[in-house]
Amino acid sequence: MKVSIITATIDGEKSLGYTIGSVQAQTYPDIEHVVVDGNSTDRTAEIVRSYEGVRLLLRDRMGVYNALNFGIRNTTGDIFGFVHGNDALASPDVISRVVEAFEADPELDFVFGDLRYVSPRNHKPGRIYHAEDFSTEQLIGGVCPPHPTLYIRRTTADRIGEYAENYRIGADFDMWIRLFCAEPPLKYRHLPLIMVNMTTGGLSTKWRSRLYTNNIEKLRALRANGKPANPLRLFLKYFKVARDSIKDFFVHGR
Repeated sequence: MKVSIITATIDGEKSLGYTIGSVQAQTYPDIEHVVVDGNSTDRTAEIVRSYEGVRLLLRDRMGVYNALNFGIRNTTGDIFGFVHGNDALASPDVISRVVEAFEADPELDFVFGDLRYVSPRNHKPGRIYHAEDFSTEQLIGGVCPPHPTLYIRRTTADRIGEYAENYRIGADFDMWIRLFCAEPPLKYRHLPLIMVNMTTGGLSTKWRSRLYTNNIEKLRALRANGKPANPLRLFLKYFKVARDSIKDFFVHGR
């Protein structure tokens, strides 16, 4: 089973080694890694070309979801996922575990797992985004699994369609709604492992994005998919953030 990994980046010379290195450290052999670069003005292209087996696609700056869609269209894996330009796969066996799940169940449409936030300065581990207790009822409260842990079968993606490019940061959530609420229902599985180290400080983790843009776009996505959209419900997701932080403090001491 061939796995495509898509990395979208702009001016990412400082972090691309961290990202690409985590993909090249994977124990699974059949990985196609494509970097979609928004015509960076730094050494991004040079760095990508220095890694054997990584394909560089240059693209005008038309938004992150345009880049992700472009990457999907230009890859050929049986399943695909994303490792964004500041992030990294959390351990060398992540892709092997993903493939094992798909190979064990030919009817499986997509998988997701847990995510660890790390410091942009030294990659010190922080809060873990736990997804093992996710239920589809949580979607109307703005809660969804961490998008960087999504791996989807290409035939399923062809049925669901591409990422909506009229969102700034909310197309992740829109995609989750479409996946979990598809008819006929799709088959999915949570993998009990930390799959991605996500660097804080990116577009989706900045406080203005989290408190304003993120919530506005989640309401849009709920309405667009015919789901109840109550602004007060969206604040329930902050209880999950607090719960995960408390859990990590007692389990890991941080």
